Amino acid sequence: MNSYATMMTALISLCFVSSVEAEERPYLTTQSPITLFSTNDGEFNQVHLVNDESATEWELKTKDSFTVIQLGPDHPPIIKTVYDTVPCYIAGTPTMAMSQDGRYALVANHSWRTPSRQKLKLRPGPQTNADLTPAMLRGPTMTAQLVNMLSLIDLSKPDFPVVDRVLFHDRPMHVLAHPDGERFVTGGDENFYLHRIENGKLVEVGRSSQPHGFACFWIHPQGHRLIATQGEPLSDRPATVQWYSIDGNQIEHLSQVEVAPGVPSELLETSFILRISPDGKHALICQRSMNNGTDHSDILIADLTQEKPVINAVIPQVSDGSESFAFHPNGKMAVATALHKSHNCIAVLDMASTPPRLLYTLDAKPKSQGIEFTPEGDRLFVGSPMAGRIEVFDVVGDYELRKNPKFLNVGFGHNSLTIGPRYQPKETK
Repeated sequence: MNSYATMMTALISLCFVSSVEAEERPYLTTQSPITLFSTNDGEFNQVHLVNDESATEWELKTKDSFTVIQLGPDHPPIIKTVYDTVPCYIAGTPTMAMSQDGRYALVANHSWRTPSRQKLKLRPGPQTNADLTPAMLRGPTMTAQLVNMLSLIDLSKPDFPVVDRVLFHDRPMHVLAHPDGERFVTGGDENFYLHRIENGKLVEVGRSSQPHGFACFWIHPQGHRLIATQGEPLSDRPATVQWYSIDGNQIEHLSQVEVAPGVPSELLETSFILRISPDGKHALICQRSMNNGTDHSDILIADLTQEKPVINAVIPQVSDGSESFAFHPNGKMAVATALHKSHNCIAVLDMASTPPRLLYTLDAKPKSQGIEFTPEGDRLFVGSPMAGRIEVFDVVGDYELRKNPKFLNVGFGHNSLTIGPRYQPKETK
């Protein structure tokens, strides 16, 4: 009898402990330790600030910044925003790069500006490549806005210092990590560049010229191909989609990706930003990533399984512009961000149907961009430049998203979101 009572007591205690552990913690968690890296464009935030007379405050006061968010299974989010060390303009693919081990983040900045941004009164001091000295490049701060630059940040240090800066003669829109885990590709408006990180410094290992203009690109998961939306934004000329090979440290043009006859859509002058699916079979292309408040734009779909890829499908009238995509690890669901200031949304897509289709839309904070799933696929992160936060959506089943009331604060003017592992220093024997 005593042994039975003891067993029952132990069983009840075990159930109680399991129940307590199963309860939701009072903070956001992830199944594995990860780092979210957000860059934040002060210029974007500034043009949306108004004074008491409802006029735009054209004197730039909001600083460029980046925010590092460390998440894990057993602690509250650890968030730190660093100001005035990394310039980061909003135009371009809202994703930067992180090293495979999570130690380094890379950020590209360029000097191209929309007409409204050209009205801003920048802070005194150096602003362009020509204004910078070698000592300034090595310094702890960087307030120049109109520089064509790649910055390298060490995420292993508590103050997240910039350990290297590289200048470009052309204008780099963004940077991505190559799937080999060793190199990084930067797309300029005249060249593609490949770099490695050696002893905390960026070392150029390849440069390939290209004549197609600004490049918003994505790398095939096999690492042997690259697709890019290219052109001159706001030029009255439609953007083009170009297909490249990556052979060693050279990137060579293969073909132009055309819209197939009979597909009821077209590329516009604002058709920038795309992303390749994890299986490498499709690329989703934003039809309109600027000039919002006019209509609902399409998402074009390129078939990458053909020798010469072609745009042969479209999801029509998805949202008021689109800016970025994320693919769920299950291979079935993708999510796109829209760009309106007020009635904004994210759009959930069914990639398992033929052709892919829109399932539903969910409310999201204004101008959403930068979007990533956790590696396990249980959470989705969506950034908003106007709200200065990253919203969190919980994943239920294969296709359902539910907005979590908790969110993550970042610097104002959020313009890119990158996800990677938490850096773990190697143990020394």
